[in-house]
Amino acid sequence: MSQTFLLEPDIIAATENVMPDLNNDLVMAKNFLKQQSAATGDSLYDHLVDVVHKILSQKPPDIVDQFEQYSWEVKREKFRPNFDLLNDIYLAPPQLAIVRRLDEMFRLIASKNQKLEDMGEEEQELDLEEDSTKARVADLIEHNYYFREGGYGLPDSECYALYIALQMLAIKEPVATVRFFGKIYGTRSNYYIAETDLTIEELDRRIREFEMKDMPGEGEGLEEAHPQEVEEQKELSDNTEFHKVGEGEAREEKPKEPVPPKLPPEPVSTWQPPPPIPVERPGQGVNRKVYWVCSQPGEQWICLPDVTPEQLRVARLTVRCMTGDLDAEVLTFPPFEGTERNYLRAQVARIAAATSVSPQGFFTYGSGEEEEDIDLEEGAGDLAFNPNPFYQGHTLKDLLDPDLTYWVHHGRYILKQGRTLWWNPNADMEEGVEEEEDEGPPPVAPELGPALFTSLAEDARVEGVRAWAARGSSALAAERALATLRSALWPGAVAYATTGKRSECMYIGWGLKLQLPNFSPLQLPRPQDEYLIGPEVMEMADPTFADEEAYRIAHLPPPPPPELPGEGEGFGEEEEDED
Repeated sequence: MSQTFLLEPDIIAATENVMPDLNNDLVMAKNFLKQQSAATGDSLYDHLVDVVHKILSQKPPDIVDQFEQYSWEVKREKFRPNFDLLNDIYLAPPQLAIVRRLDEMFRLIASKNQKLEDMGEEEQELDLEEDSTKARVADLIEHNYYFREGGYGLPDSECYALYIALQMLAIKEPVATVRFFGKIYGTRSNYYIAETDLTIEELDRRIREFEMKDMPGEGEGLEEAHPQEVEEQKELSDNTEFHKVGEGEAREEKPKEPVPPKLPPEPVSTWQPPPPIPVERPGQGVNRKVYWVCSQPGEQWICLPDVTPEQLRVARLTVRCMTGDLDAEVLTFPPFEGTERNYLRAQVARIAAATSVSPQGFFTYGSGEEEEDIDLEEGAGDLAFNPNPFYQGHTLKDLLDPDLTYWVHHGRYILKQGRTLWWNPNADMEEGVEEEEDEGPPPVAPELGPALFTSLAEDARVEGVRAWAARGSSALAAERALATLRSALWPGAVAYATTGKRSECMYIGWGLKLQLPNFSPLQLPRPQDEYLIGPEVMEMADPTFADEEAYRIAHLPPPPPPELPGEGEGFGEEEEDED
């Protein structure tokens, strides 16, 4: 190996009989460059570091031609005082803030683990008893490994930082379970989304707040409850004032003024808006799960609000990319009620309802051990389900079946109303009709959707293509292969299942549904006619003088017929003869 470094004679003599080693040569060359000057005390190594740092910070063009100039400026700057703040102002790179947040998050988790290691046996037993009430965090690292086997998933470094962020969410927030839902891209920054179940205490508190919002306060809703009584009281007060004024004016002489004509009453609109569809309470329907988002691992997790039926209805009619700002305004038609945090929550609800899939038998109603565990209090279509402890898995051939009969949906179907449980809009009217025993409005047919655990074989095709595509991770090692599903309706939604007891689904995409034809937003509705168009209400142009003259000439009486010669004389002679 040829030596390219200029070494001192004693160093050369010491290394003549040594086998060539690149690392050893680099150390020897670095030590040689660090030799300090007797005059200034500087070394060539430090000078080169300062020059390279200045070049990388300023990034000038044609640095090869100006290298000597930069070297001279570095030497000259050492003679300046340290309190000169006009030059060399340090600007922290944006990555430094991310690193600091990650370091703080890692130190928090490390301190907690160290605290557990320092506990005694009795304290550890008590802590194990408390673990039953702590949040259960899904093992994202293990699930991401299987997703990577199928060709999807997150990078290892990003996955590890996100897994620690999920643990931090479980420590700081009142949640019972934590699962990584997915990642939605944005034009400015991305969203990491965590799906959680609240603790019983937190869920009860939110339900009480939800019920308090629906109940009118004191003094509120009186006019809405008794509008006729309020109007009658107003009319009586107006009449009494009129009579009082009339008694005083009866003694005076009435002014002789022309009585204005009686005008017809102003028309009153009979249109009534449809009744608003009630929002499903926390812990039920589309609001059963609570979602948290952050832009970077280490940032504070932000809870997304509950979604409303109106927001889901508008979200189905619009196509919009996320920006990464939760407070960004959503400009769409029809108008969307809320900011981007509400729109993101609506899209997450749609994705969860359509892409939550699992192998048949992976989930079951209740705990699967007793039939009494089935929750029937919340109504049909919203039953609680949990992982099946007796699930044994399916063969790879069954999981890769093109008909997908061994895969089912475990996401609750969202009806057109924007709810998972159908709400009868005529429920209040029908109750009043039963009390009065009169004929009421015609009954409304309830809307029904596919039940839970419906097979993927019943999904509608997308332009003749199946809604889900299945493939195996390996054809060479069948004993280690797994099955992965990719959604064609929601690009970015994937799921995997092994031949054992492992299965999970995840979404990584732009949060947009497939639009095969070019998307065309809804057009504004045509304005309705306020009255019938006719000559009585149409504006007419004033006639000009030429028009009036032409009209006068056209309507002149016809001229008298001309008299024939001799007719008048003969008529006079006959009259004389008769006389």
